[in-house]
Amino acid sequence: MDKRINPIKSLKASITLPGDNAISHRAALLAALCDGPVQIKNFATGTECEITLNCLRKLGIESERDGDVLTVQGKGIGGMKQPEGPLDICGSISTARMICGILSALSFETKVVGCEAIAGLPMRRVIEPLELMGAKIESNNYKLPLTIRGDKLKGIRYAMPVSTAQVKAMLLMAGHLAEGETEVIERIPSRDHFERLLAYFGIKLKKSRVEPQPSNEDPLIKRFKKESGIVSPDIKGDMISIMGGQKLFPKPITIPGDISVASYFLVAGLLLKGSSVEVRDVDLNPRRLGFVEVLKKMKVPITVEQKGEMGFEPYGDIQIQSVEIKGRRMVGELIPSIINELPIMSIVAANAQGTSVIRDAFELRQQKVDRIKSIATNLRKMGMKVGELDDGLAIDGGGNLVGAELDSFDDPAIAMSFAVAGLLAEGTTIIKNAECVNYEYPEFWDDFDKFTAGESF
Repeated sequence: MDKRINPIKSLKASITLPGDNAISHRAALLAALCDGPVQIKNFATGTECEITLNCLRKLGIESERDGDVLTVQGKGIGGMKQPEGPLDICGSISTARMICGILSALSFETKVVGCEAIAGLPMRRVIEPLELMGAKIESNNYKLPLTIRGDKLKGIRYAMPVSTAQVKAMLLMAGHLAEGETEVIERIPSRDHFERLLAYFGIKLKKSRVEPQPSNEDPLIKRFKKESGIVSPDIKGDMISIMGGQKLFPKPITIPGDISVASYFLVAGLLLKGSSVEVRDVDLNPRRLGFVEVLKKMKVPITVEQKGEMGFEPYGDIQIQSVEIKGRRMVGELIPSIINELPIMSIVAANAQGTSVIRDAFELRQQKVDRIKSIATNLRKMGMKVGELDDGLAIDGGGNLVGAELDSFDDPAIAMSFAVAGLLAEGTTIIKNAECVNYEYPEFWDDFDKFTAGESF
């Protein structure tokens, strides 16, 4: 499917969005480990979260939708059964990374396979800590497919070489199912949805700060330990500790709107002159508001109003108005909090005055597609000057985008980001393979058309 997008002058709209994808994945996995049914309201509607549910069904965990409520029949780790055949995670690297925390604690062997698009993605960051905990995992040189032989896991102290919320969730899930205490150290704080969900379901966590200790250890040995995740005296960061064997208590959940999806509509409101946009009842987790903080530093009139908490996550409304902006550096500890929004922030950069630089975002190359290359390719087609760096981009802004035929690269974030770019471009923009948005947000094109027509929903 090709999507044709024509420029518009301005818009005014107020919208409500489907449930957050990242929270939905985690809620389904923890609901499966509960002893009893868990009702999840506003569960994400995309194919990717359905992949997680399908994998759980193969393990004996049934789920059913009734309107906007998903009911997961939790059975706990002891109620799961060996699947008939491999678990096919298709193109969901989120499912692949997080579900391994459960599979490693099962008493049987499970094979995990995926599509060609993610066959080359690194799974070492998942395999190594789980093997340290006692699991036996066969892989294709630390890539898919995986064969996991579950065992009684033992708690470990582990420093993640790269701060990622998915790997952290996997380790805490395995720690919940292990004997003893598991301590996970992340050098830069990542999204904490999983910790919030664990606490909501009754699991006690301890949080502390690890500071480097004096050491005379050989520098080469220290470097090896750092790359392997082995804790050495010079490690520093935030540590989350979980004691295995705690009981999860099933409780109903309501999932707030997806903040990453909200970013596309908010940026459209920012960049189209004379526009204003409001997104209602969206997730306001502080570790997901990095792109909002960047926009505030760019002097953007954006306001955030918290309305309450949905049991475990703050939620509320975000309003934005259009304004001229200048380019900015996006680097360092900021990056984990905006990693999902960097594609749409590149559209912001293309329309800002001056040069914007994105660095320390090598994780963008570790997605289903190389997002750095995809962004650079499409921006150049639209007439922008872009420097592709190993870990980011340098974008000469100033607008003046021209309509072009663009590839979605089968990536929803690329398709949705360049849909916004198409509204600003001179001439028609065509996005190829636009149906890829079904993976995260099946309603996107219908909502996008209503949005650009000035309708609220």
